[in-house]
Amino acid sequence: MSKENVLKQLQENLKIIYHKAVDADKQLELLREQQKVGFTQIFTDNNAFKNHSTTFLPYVEELAADLQEIQTDSEEHYKKLLPAIVVKIELLFKTLSSFKSNLKE
Repeated sequence: MSKENVLKQLQENLKIIYHKAVDADKQLELLREQQKVGFTQIFTDNNAFKNHSTTFLPYVEELAADLQEIQTDSEEHYKKLLPAIVVKIELLFKTLSSFKSNLKE
């Protein structure tokens, strides 16, 4: 798969994650108003993200910045950052999916 196709696929994933994150953050806000949420951050300190937040959008913004960075950088930097970006995408998809399914229970 070419670099352009990879970047296009990553951007598509980012769009999907963004919409899921917006919905999840709205649900988190409702749960906070009902005092049903008490955690200090979504991901633990030992994960792939630099951000620490009680909402999903800051993590999505970090991912978007990473995607922007690899598009303008050298091929070497692209190859170095790509695995970390894929891990972040997987973490977000998995966590957002888990959050959504837990809401249904």
